[in-house]
Amino acid sequence: MEEVSWSFRHYWTLQKRNSIAFAPGNLTQFYLLVKAKPLKQVSHFRFHIALFLLIETHESHIINLEISLKTYIPFCILLLFAPFLHSQTRVDLSMFVDSVQRRYIVSIPTGSVPVEGYPLVFVFHPSAHNGATMYNTSKWTEKGEAQNILTVFPTALEYCVNDEGTQKMQTKWHIAELEEKACPGQYLKDDLHFVTRMLDTLTRRFPVNTRRIYATGFSNGAGFSAKLAVQMSEVFSAVGYSGANLYSGDSIKPARAVPMWFVLGTQDSLWVNSIRPYGYTEIPFNDSALMFLSGNINRVLGCENLIWNYQKTATARQLTYIFNTPASAEPAYEFRYSLIKNMGHEYPNGINVPFVAADIFWDFFNQYQKPATVNNQPLPPAELDIYPNPTKEFFMIPGEGEVVVTLRNILGQKIFSSQGQKGTRIQLPHHLRGMYIAEILSGKKLSIRKVIIH
Repeated sequence: MEEVSWSFRHYWTLQKRNSIAFAPGNLTQFYLLVKAKPLKQVSHFRFHIALFLLIETHESHIINLEISLKTYIPFCILLLFAPFLHSQTRVDLSMFVDSVQRRYIVSIPTGSVPVEGYPLVFVFHPSAHNGATMYNTSKWTEKGEAQNILTVFPTALEYCVNDEGTQKMQTKWHIAELEEKACPGQYLKDDLHFVTRMLDTLTRRFPVNTRRIYATGFSNGAGFSAKLAVQMSEVFSAVGYSGANLYSGDSIKPARAVPMWFVLGTQDSLWVNSIRPYGYTEIPFNDSALMFLSGNINRVLGCENLIWNYQKTATARQLTYIFNTPASAEPAYEFRYSLIKNMGHEYPNGINVPFVAADIFWDFFNQYQKPATVNNQPLPPAELDIYPNPTKEFFMIPGEGEVVVTLRNILGQKIFSSQGQKGTRIQLPHHLRGMYIAEILSGKKLSIRKVIIH
């Protein structure tokens, strides 16, 4: 046990690149932040309190904080009684990723840390919103508290987009939809890199079960969740989302199959508009709905090594089609498509429709954890990433050691290959332009990423 004398001298690590938004007067949040860190607690309940909140950073300086006796005594009392408080804690975090400040909210449950660490669920918001929207309305904070889940609510960057002929600024996750709608002349940041950086921070600061990491989202955030399933399949154990599906521009062969669940309402205007010219005012609540979505569903089945063979469950309000027949001997799981009667463009929260997506998705997630291996090979690690992405002249692989990067076109033909060191620039030929699949090999570890070269 650590002890520090009655000096009220505490050291706080303040950083530019990874910062915690924290009000010093909020003692409950302060205590639970300390509780979340892997630090030793005070010994024998003496009035000699060890309080070191060390935030890992690349660039930091130390500020000496003098805490008054008036503040200190209530804090000591809180240390004694805080374990009996029952309310999850919101922590607002930020970091610099690719030279831009990124923000996200973490909700920490009050229950004891599970033996294998917290399951982790990322919740991605729709266009023109932020992480606080889903924190307040998705019911995942409540589900996290009830089931002892660490829940994370990131915020996308804001871009100029063309929306039905009108230019507007709004937050959007970087998926193929953004590439289609973005106003010219913008540099679209790589949100996969943002997710990788969040995971790196979260797994260092909290006891996370890395075999139980999941994603959910709504609308643009749904499309991003589906993208994570195929482009970061070595990280995510399952995904479930509402209002959008995997875009063709985001579809690649994943390193492993990931269970996926797509929920859609019969009155979802974004989808109904595409069939309105044929005389439909809503998606039919019967098997013919599969006809309208066949291309969309087949796209996922192709990525997830599944064929068009389904089992159906039906209630008065919900039709669910479960595709779980493998297309080959390679491992496969399942893709679920649920059609909800009379639901519009919504993320179900029990208020907008009479059921809660967080409940059904958590039951789904809870069936799956990431296997220790894929095809008898170690899973590709999350740190084998590529940045900047999109890029122009060069890219880098973070970390240390030798690495081989091979770029292939959509036909699988090798276009470029280079051997170098992690953490150093790998120059690209001037003629390369477009979208490529990058195979990143370091020792026996392999990661696959989509890279865009301008």
